Amino acid sequence: MRNAGLILFLFENCFISILTASYHEEKLIRTLLSDTNYSKKVRPNGIVIVDFRLIFNQIINMIEKEQIMVSNVFVDQKWKDSRLMWNQAEYDNITLLRIPASMLWYPDTFLYNTADNTGYLIPQESQNMVINNNGIVVWPMPLAHLRTRCRMGIKHFPFDEQSCEMVFGSWSHTKKLIQYKFWEEHPELPDYAPNNEWKLLAVKQTIKEQEFANWIEKDPFYEINFTVLIRRKPLQAIYNTVVPALMLTILTLVSFFIPFAQEMQIGISIMLAYSVFSLRLSEDVPSQSDSVHLISLYLTVCMCYSLLAMTWFAFTNKLREKKRLPYWIRWLALDYLAYVVCATNMHRKATRLSPQSTSRTTTRPLPSQHSPLLITQNNNANIVEYSNSFYSETDSIQNHHQFPKLIILPKSQTFLSEQNEPASSQRTSTTINGRRRRSLTPVDLQNETTIWIRRGTVPTTHEFIRHRPNGPCDNTVSGQSTQRKGSRLKSSKNTMTSISKDKESLYAIHIYNRLVFAMFLLFVFVLNIYTWFFYSRLLPSSLNEQNSNWTCFDEKILSVVNCTNDK
Repeated sequence: MRNAGLILFLFENCFISILTASYHEEKLIRTLLSDTNYSKKVRPNGIVIVDFRLIFNQIINMIEKEQIMVSNVFVDQKWKDSRLMWNQAEYDNITLLRIPASMLWYPDTFLYNTADNTGYLIPQESQNMVINNNGIVVWPMPLAHLRTRCRMGIKHFPFDEQSCEMVFGSWSHTKKLIQYKFWEEHPELPDYAPNNEWKLLAVKQTIKEQEFANWIEKDPFYEINFTVLIRRKPLQAIYNTVVPALMLTILTLVSFFIPFAQEMQIGISIMLAYSVFSLRLSEDVPSQSDSVHLISLYLTVCMCYSLLAMTWFAFTNKLREKKRLPYWIRWLALDYLAYVVCATNMHRKATRLSPQSTSRTTTRPLPSQHSPLLITQNNNANIVEYSNSFYSETDSIQNHHQFPKLIILPKSQTFLSEQNEPASSQRTSTTINGRRRRSLTPVDLQNETTIWIRRGTVPTTHEFIRHRPNGPCDNTVSGQSTQRKGSRLKSSKNTMTSISKDKESLYAIHIYNRLVFAMFLLFVFVLNIYTWFFYSRLLPSSLNEQNSNWTCFDEKILSVVNCTNDK
């Protein structure tokens, strides 16, 4: 029973204290907000100094097409109102009051660069303002969803860096009535939530005076500039646009190794794909006449690259139809460019097909051995054979004549017969074309089946003497045969020369095609390495500006850091 009485006593005391506090608080609020003492439509006496603090919370979205930044921020304002002061001893030591914001006066702070009609910072019905006994009014505005205009420079897209401002100030009170100052010297980012597309680099806050020529008063207004420096994360743009464009570029290189018809079809498809990418980018990125962003320039270069490749394909196809290139083009390709593009095998093949090499293979010297060789007979032609090649000559003798047997004699001997000749046989000499060929016996002259051939001592073709029915040495038949043989050799030589030139032209086209492929490959490699690895490192940053009081932020640790190293 004693414990129950003690609990009841404590409860009564607490209830009485609560009623007493509520009574004193209600009495104080009625006293402060009485019609005779306070009006929310009237600003405090004198110059109102408003302490302003903006806590940047999150980047919701960057609408590049409309150039709007959507963000969440916390805005806190503090000022002094002498009408709201009281003596705490008279009101049960009450030092703080929480009064609905709709019952008190507040400054008409406006977001100057708003993108819609919600620029005023207006308290909601459920919001309270905190007042202390010294008349200091604190308005902790909850999370505000702001849409601000942001002039975007897209020249370096997707490595662009944007600087967006949020400009606050009184809408109707000049410098003589309301003045602003920062609640804290440096901005704070205690609860920042990183964005998936944009990286927060730094923030900056400044206050300046701004005059408006169309205002009825000549006094300037105070402006609060809160600047956010952000940089785009390029991975998404590179993956969605650059990687497919790079694949199309590689496909253009592959077109060098396929037939002409397929080359043109693939080239047209590649041009259409580039056009689709350009249209897609134009829908997402704002169009500006003063500059062209990097990806559009990259796609334009790739389109020109594909166009040049298609032009080269058509040109090489025309050269293949022509079949023979000028001498200097073949000479430049086979003698010099073949070593540059590692096509020495084509140079060797073209050397084997040269006219000089062909002439050397068609007319070869006789063997240097001095041994008699027996030449076989043929019913249609007299064939002179030796170890490496042969010559044939169509004979004009009637088919009923029997072809002679041929014997090749060395120079050291003067006479040789297929049969043993009597030693007492008389010899005669025969001269052909002013040259003494050999000594013949009367028996030999009567035998029309014998032909004597002397081996030459110099690297020339065979020369032979044949005994004909018209005489021992029929020069007419020999001259006609030599003339026919020369015409055939000349025709063969011209044919081989034409074939070799055609082959050389084909090899030269392959060499030039390989050279152009190497140039295109080098261009693609340099373009992509420089654009996507070095270009972003060479871009200037606003952090390097002089006299810029940036407060840098590191998203890895979600904390404010020193900007000295970044500069």
